[in-house]
Amino acid sequence: MKNIRILFANQKGGVGKTRLCMMFANYLASINKKVLVIDSDLQKSIWMQRQSDEKTFPDEEAPYNVQLYGIESPQAVQEMMESAKQVPGVVLFDTPGNLTEDGLIPLFVNAEAIICPYQYDNMTLDSTGTFLSVISRLREKYHQMDAKMFLVPNRVDSRVGRRNEQKLWAQADMIFSKFGMVTPRVLSRANIQRSDTYHFSAEDYRSTQDCFEFLMKELINKRK
Repeated sequence: MKNIRILFANQKGGVGKTRLCMMFANYLASINKKVLVIDSDLQKSIWMQRQSDEKTFPDEEAPYNVQLYGIESPQAVQEMMESAKQVPGVVLFDTPGNLTEDGLIPLFVNAEAIICPYQYDNMTLDSTGTFLSVISRLREKYHQMDAKMFLVPNRVDSRVGRRNEQKLWAQADMIFSKFGMVTPRVLSRANIQRSDTYHFSAEDYRSTQDCFEFLMKELINKRK
């Protein structure tokens, strides 16, 4: 399949960005798509999860590769992105949960899609709004930047939310839809927190199905 480079990014930590990136990789691998994950997050969470999984499942073949890559040098990141364009299949990047790294600019400029998870709390919504404003300014400065933006309501607990809160959440979705496409929600489930880099269970699929099939349609199927 054709190459596509997808970033998982938000300046607000704790929104499930890394876990969502890992599970999307698992999903793509489960439907026989070629996947490469590049972990550029300072916490190296996906990389460390893969190291742990290799010890836990020594007799299983990893469904995709995970590479660690620092983004301290913008020039080095630019060269890495040029190399990533030659990789067949889907290249997923887990990015730092802040916007202070200079190497983020080549990532954003050369990506074909940015997936931004967020949660329905005031602090996260405000921070996500700031992140989207930064992306808009980058687009104005770097005209070659044409990444599609997808916003994912993540870790949504369907058991909570008064009527007025549900209304505010819907308003947030509407505002964010001006910056990109708001996907179906990913619900908060214990199985997501237990996920690894080797398996994508039926429960994992049910938890993420609507969101991931939406992304699959918009990002990959339309490129065939």
